[in-house]
Amino acid sequence: MADELQALLERIKSEGLEKANAEAKSIIESAQKDAANIRKAAEEEAEKLRAEAKRDAAAFSSRAEATVKQAVRDVKLQLAQDLQKIVVSFLADGVKAEFNNTETLKAWITKAIDTYLAKGEKAIEVELGNSAADLAAKLLDELKAKSAADGIKVVNSPAFSNGFVIRTDGGRIEQCFTADAVTDALARLLRPELAAIAKDA
Repeated sequence: MADELQALLERIKSEGLEKANAEAKSIIESAQKDAANIRKAAEEEAEKLRAEAKRDAAAFSSRAEATVKQAVRDVKLQLAQDLQKIVVSFLADGVKAEFNNTETLKAWITKAIDTYLAKGEKAIEVELGNSAADLAAKLLDELKAKSAADGIKVVNSPAFSNGFVIRTDGGRIEQCFTADAVTDALARLLRPELAAIAKDA
């Protein structure tokens, strides 16, 4: 009886150990499986974060490059505008200085009148700016001396200060040689050159 009891105890002990070992093995396998899944999920998340960071960095780089290019374009445009303002200011000063020179102005007006007379114009009106008001009488006297004053009228205008306007064909044709008009014409001629200089800067 004691032997049977001993055998029963041994069998219970053996079965218990086997069951415990099986449960321990199952727990370990489950833990290993869970650990592998967690590791895989972590690696996938890390890869996803790396890909997102790479995309964000590429997008940032692209935006930064576009911003820099736009800034360069803005600076060049501002440079062109500033350069044009400076050149136009110099032109305006130079043109006004020439128009304020009575001899130069008289020579230009005489040349223009001679050109129109050579084309057969008979009635020519010269409108002088305010700053050349004292030139009108002198100019008419000189034209009379050249026997060219018939049909030529010289008047003063408060509408502009420097330069002159010539009208022919009963006032239907007008050519403007005011300081502003000459400055604008010269500026238009120089604008492409200034733009090219700013573009290459």
